[in-house]
Amino acid sequence: MTRYAVVDLEATDAHSSENKIIQIGIALVEEGRIVGTFSTDVNPHETLLPRISELTGLSDKRLSVAPDFSEIAGEVREILTDCVFVAHNARFDYGLLEKSFFMAGLEFNEMPRVDTVDLARVFFPTFDKYGLEALSEHLHLSHEHPHAALSDAYATAELLLKIQEKIRALPRVVLEELLRHADNLLFETKLFLQEQLEKTELAPAGLKIVHNIATKCVPKGESVRKKGTLASQSPLLTELSADFSENIHKLGLSSRTKQEKLAHLIQKELAFPQPSFLEAPTGLGKTYGYLLPLLAQGKKIVISTATKVLQKQLLNDVAPRLEEVFGVKMAKIVGTQNYISLTKFSKLLLNDTDGKNFEIFKMKVLIWLTQTSTGELDELSKVMTNADYFASICHDGYVNPKQFHYEQDFWLKAQKEAQVAPIKVVNHAYLIERLADYPETFLEERVLVVDEAQQLFPIMESAGQRSLKIADELVKIDAAVSENPQLIKRLQESLVYQLNKKELDLAKIKMDAQELGLTELSAFLEDEQQIVWRENGQLFASTRDFYNFAQLIPQATKLMMIGATLSLSKDKPSFPELLGFADYRFFKIDGHPVPNQELIALTDAPNIKNLSVVDYADYTASTLAELARLELPMVVLFTSKIALTFVAEKMSADGFEILAQDINGTPAQLKKKFDKGESKILLGLGSFWEGVDFDKQNQLLLVIPRLPFATPDDILTKKYAQKFENPFYDFNVPMATLKLRQAIGRVNRRRNQYSSVIVLDNRLAGKSYAKRMRRNLAEALPVKMLNLLDTVSEIKKFLI
Repeated sequence: MTRYAVVDLEATDAHSSENKIIQIGIALVEEGRIVGTFSTDVNPHETLLPRISELTGLSDKRLSVAPDFSEIAGEVREILTDCVFVAHNARFDYGLLEKSFFMAGLEFNEMPRVDTVDLARVFFPTFDKYGLEALSEHLHLSHEHPHAALSDAYATAELLLKIQEKIRALPRVVLEELLRHADNLLFETKLFLQEQLEKTELAPAGLKIVHNIATKCVPKGESVRKKGTLASQSPLLTELSADFSENIHKLGLSSRTKQEKLAHLIQKELAFPQPSFLEAPTGLGKTYGYLLPLLAQGKKIVISTATKVLQKQLLNDVAPRLEEVFGVKMAKIVGTQNYISLTKFSKLLLNDTDGKNFEIFKMKVLIWLTQTSTGELDELSKVMTNADYFASICHDGYVNPKQFHYEQDFWLKAQKEAQVAPIKVVNHAYLIERLADYPETFLEERVLVVDEAQQLFPIMESAGQRSLKIADELVKIDAAVSENPQLIKRLQESLVYQLNKKELDLAKIKMDAQELGLTELSAFLEDEQQIVWRENGQLFASTRDFYNFAQLIPQATKLMMIGATLSLSKDKPSFPELLGFADYRFFKIDGHPVPNQELIALTDAPNIKNLSVVDYADYTASTLAELARLELPMVVLFTSKIALTFVAEKMSADGFEILAQDINGTPAQLKKKFDKGESKILLGLGSFWEGVDFDKQNQLLLVIPRLPFATPDDILTKKYAQKFENPFYDFNVPMATLKLRQAIGRVNRRRNQYSSVIVLDNRLAGKSYAKRMRRNLAEALPVKMLNLLDTVSEIKKFLI
């Protein structure tokens, strides 16, 4: 039986070639258990750097009485003899140990090495981090003293044993497939996998094996109600009542007056065939407000949310309660490209020479497939991967019953499950895609509830746009094959010049394209009524009017459009007409200023129009640093990725622990880390404005550096400009106000949750349109205008 020596070394400076050992920890592993330990300090005969002392807890005084490495080298060598060397980052620990023996003039016996970082990446494929502290937290390892050598070694030994357990639970064919790709693991790590081969079973229970791929399955005859169980297998535990408040109490929740009003409206509107628009303030519990009355009437439902994050929230927060109490199943569907294609993946496995990271990615996917219930690719860690890896295995919506992995196909399972579930949950992008393809089949006599309905505009716009890569067209030009190469060259220069102008002359571009024989470019510009613009090396085209959502809805479908911000003014709800509806019913449930939230408009902020992006980012970072002294969780919502990046870099350089969207992870990943308290500062972009709810924090700061006005070049703004006499006052100001209210609602999810919203943009404290914005905002929460010093005092009084 192999004996593993799990080693951790603390050093004078891990980043220096002159580093020396200051502490050694060894945990010995044999026959699936830790059988012994060894630990000693080592005198480096030099002063420690302050950061090393702080990190390790070691002092110069303590190390001054420790043995020299040469004094304990023999004992260390004896312990390591006939062992496999294991470390979390074996390159560092093994290299430092080898160097230390050499510097002491002693012989070092080479050992096979196993790296637990590489192993962890493979066998914990959904983790965001693979540092020992993060793994210890996830896996509950014994790690009481991080960066103390024995504590680190012991935790690494436990990690090795947990990985061993996972390997031995695999079907043998899966482990054999892993071994085909394992030459890409560092050093001799593959040997650790090989040793477990005889300990694996041919067909462990709970897994369906087809060739070399295993996926989770529900054993035949099992009818336990859990996530993934069909509605037909879920007996109703409690009957739904016709009374909303009775149903909400059965769920263990308290009903609210405005929530009951919404539920009553939903029930009443079922009698009318027209689309029903219902505007309701955030925080009243809209989801249960529309779900319970519809379910009580025996209706099947399709819910469309603005984002995939909101889909997950419904599945994680609402679905378990509905199923536990009423036996009602909720099923989620996302676009085909979000699921893995087992057919594509199995073909990729035929090759084992696609490069280290891609081969390790394949190994990760093999393990993940034994764990996932959904097959959704966003469950997989993005560490050491790229978008091309995911693109190579994503589903294309095609399934063939004759394919080997047909019965394992996750996309097909999701479709079948959603078909029988009383509630389907989709996102707006998927909804538009399906309504355009086969609306009757998709909706199948269900009530369609579009939540956060105002978010349909940008999503429909994105779905309806056409694009053309300019480089793909220019590369088709070949003057050498022309009878008049000089003319071709002149036309090409003219075309390139025109395409690079700020204001595109579409007639001239089209003329040049036609003379050059660029048929795709000519056809792209055929419609003279469309809006065309250039962005990131591509031409984009969009119709001059809005895309008609109304024409996508089957006549027999009852449509409920719900959101907190569906009207631009009190006089007339413009949203329905802009979406193409002429005959509709509109209701608004008025809100009132809440007692657990306040908004502060800074009066001493600099004029945003007079500062560059960099200077305003510096101001934002310094203001956030002042607010961070309050030591409260803080969400900062940006309108620009450039501004977010500058602020993130500035705050990181100043020593702040931050979570920044697209820098430290996806919105879902950041939300999870923020809720767990991994950082008190989260910097977010669009998706956080659109519907990521923060309900785990009892006190919270929401900071808005810049008012969310759309830019004049924004395609939707151009379209709105054609609909209003004064588009800035009649559209931009109300829309920015609505977006602000939407963001404010993200941090007010409970009556006992308190939050302060701070707007740094001094335009909100101004006159003219700012007064209109403040009046509208005051309907939702108290609005105050204060300087930064008084703002800090006010927050202390309100939240602390």
